[in-house]
This record gives sequence, structure tokens and C-alpha cells, in this order.
Amino acid sequence: MDFKQFEERMRRLNKNAPEIMQRIVYQLGEELLNAVTDEILNQADGKEPNGVLDTGTLLNSFSKGDSSNVWVFDRERDTLTLEVGSNLTYAEHVNDGYTIDKSYFVPGYWNGVGKFIYDPSAKGGFMVKPRSFIGRKYFDIALKNFQGGMKTLLEKLLQAELERMVK
Repeated sequence: MDFKQFEERMRRLNKNAPEIMQRIVYQLGEELLNAVTDEILNQADGKEPNGVLDTGTLLNSFSKGDSSNVWVFDRERDTLTLEVGSNLTYAEHVNDGYTIDKSYFVPGYWNGVGKFIYDPSAKGGFMVKPRSFIGRKYFDIALKNFQGGMKTLLEKLLQAELERMVK
């Protein structure tokens, strides 16, 4: 490669830098979501009683494209930001824990196979009693594990993009 070819590749690299950075940030976001879903599955694989996963709604909310998924990319103020997470109202409670301060009645019925069906017009139901639930910290655990390997992953992604650009 002569200097003119090198100069042209550097110009192309500079021109494509925002697109490259966005691609890398998206890949990092996907990896974080994968780490979160892996941790949810790890906590729900039967090793622990009262596992995190029931219907899969929480798990799916951490998949890019799911209606309950948060995926917000922002390229403002000379910085790239990707916010990922879940829009489910209970996702934070499952992660952080919560306390029920006073009893309340939930109308509905049991469907015969052990699943409660919420029905506001039902005469039956059950009483929820005061108690505390310890947070599962699935997001915190996944983020901590992800951050531990993020530098290596980022270097790998940058190297792949650079190799793609100089070919």
C-alpha cells in the first residue's frame, strides 16, 4: 500500500467513524441484553426456588425489538449513548425488591391448574398480606459481569471494524 492509498483509507475511516461507532455501541448493547437474559435464565433454571422466570415476559422484554424493550440511541453533544432495559413495570421490582405495606384484596379465580386469573368482576380472589421481597439483582449481576469483559469485547469489535476498513 502506498501513501496515497493509505491516505484514502484514513479519509474513508474518518468519514465512516460515526457509523462505525454506532455499530459498535449497538453490538455492546446487544451483548449487555444477552448478559441480562442469561442471568435471568440462570436464576430460573430450577436451581433456586421461586425463580425469576414465569411466562417469559420479563425475559423477552430484554430482547431488542420486543414491545417491552428499551432501546434508545442518542448521538448528541459529541457523545454516543445507548439506553437498554425493560419497560415492564415489575422488572425494577423483581431486580431491586419491594415491600407490600398493607393487605389488599385481588379479585379473580384459580383456573384449575394452579394459575391465578385476575378478573376485576370476580366475587372471589385472594388477600395479599404485608411482606417484603428481596431483589434478584439480575440486571446488576449481568452489568457487573459485562463490565468485567467489556474492555476486551470493545477492543475486539474495534479491531474487527479497523480490519474491515483497511481491506
